[in-house]
Amino acid sequence: MLENFLSQTRDQVSQNIKKSIGNSNLIEEAMSYSALADSKMIRAALINASGKINKKISDSSLLTLATGVELIHTYSLIHDDLPSMDDDDLRRGKDSSHIKFGEANAILAGDALQSLAYEIICNESSLEDKHKIEAIRKISKACGKNGMVYGQHLDINAETKKINEQLIENIHTLKTGKLIECSVMLGQIGNDNFEEKDFIKSFGNKIGLVFQITDDILEVISNEEALGKNINSDKKNSKATYVNILGLDESIKKSKDLCESAINEIKNIKSGEIDLLIELAKYICYREK
Repeated sequence: MLENFLSQTRDQVSQNIKKSIGNSNLIEEAMSYSALADSKMIRAALINASGKINKKISDSSLLTLATGVELIHTYSLIHDDLPSMDDDDLRRGKDSSHIKFGEANAILAGDALQSLAYEIICNESSLEDKHKIEAIRKISKACGKNGMVYGQHLDINAETKKINEQLIENIHTLKTGKLIECSVMLGQIGNDNFEEKDFIKSFGNKIGLVFQITDDILEVISNEEALGKNINSDKKNSKATYVNILGLDESIKKSKDLCESAINEIKNIKSGEIDLLIELAKYICYREK
């Protein structure tokens, strides 16, 4: 069930990305190069799975929101890979954007992907204006000065420094977790069952942290071909990771414990549509790439 769901999500979102970007100039070519590269599209899948619980949002709206979040995520990866940031030359199994198109064009492509995400949400006819504002607010808050951007700043600032578990959790929550939590909550736009939304938000918060802890683990136990990115990046940049702080075994245990806790949160919702979120939580925790 999950593999079919993920495959369908990737196909639909990829088609929408291709249509939304176009192919009339070099910047659009660079945008498509990164946004249409082979990826898991976990965030898009979380939006769709969360939306299954919410009967007040249309499939068209979910597709637009899923596309928007994947554009935002791709912009963040392009910028993360830049020489002034993590300086990585491999992403999603291909040359990073700045290697392929040059640093200036990579920056511009990332900027354009971010603005396009907001544009397509504004143009979504099946979303009420108040819900468009809500979606843009959620994404902006997750990605901005108190979210993903600040998390990246803290991540860079922590390089070569000895930090504790509390700080690494804060870095991971901001840099990665906030957008994953936001994705889960975007599927709930229009839902006025606040108790359900509280459980779903808690689920998203925990599974966002699980995602990044698992990334830290895979950097140690996996290989470059499987991950589609450099596996020595964290070591090269002296990054603070859960594995460095807790060790491999304790990091695996923490990831599994958080995953189980997230699943228990979602089980509080009395709906026959929670199975996909449960399966996605397990996939995020136990994935091999």
